[in-house]
Amino acid sequence: MANGMFSSRKKSLREGLDDKASAVEDQIAELREELAALARSMADDAASGASSIRKKARAAKADARDTVRGLKSRADTDIRDMIAAGEDILADFQSRYQDSGRKAREAVREHPLATLGIAAAAGFLLAGLLRR
Repeated sequence: MANGMFSSRKKSLREGLDDKASAVEDQIAELREELAALARSMADDAASGASSIRKKARAAKADARDTVRGLKSRADTDIRDMIAAGEDILADFQSRYQDSGRKAREAVREHPLATLGIAAAAGFLLAGLLRR
C-alpha cells in the first residue's frame, strides 16, 4: 500500500510538471513568433526608411542638377553680355580715336603756322625738362 500511495503522488507531480513544462514551451513558442514578427516589422520599417531616403537623395540630386544648369546658363549669358559690352566700348574708343586723328589733320591743314609754333614750343619745353 505504501508503494501505491507514493507512486500516485509521483505520478501527479510528474503530470503537473509536464503541464507546466508544456505551458512554458508554448510561451517560448509564442515569444519566438512575436520576436520574428517584430524583426520582420523592423526590417520593413528600415526598408521603407531607406527607400524614402533614396527618394529624397534623388530629388536633391535632381534639384542640384537643375540649379547647376541654371547657373551655367546664367553665367554663359552674363559672359556674352560682358563681351558684347566690351566690344561696344572698344568700337566707341576706336571711333573717338579716328575722330581725334581726323580733327588733328584738319587743324594742321587749317592752321599750319600755329601747328608749327605749337610743335616748336613743345620741343623747347621737352628739351628744357630733359636738361634738368
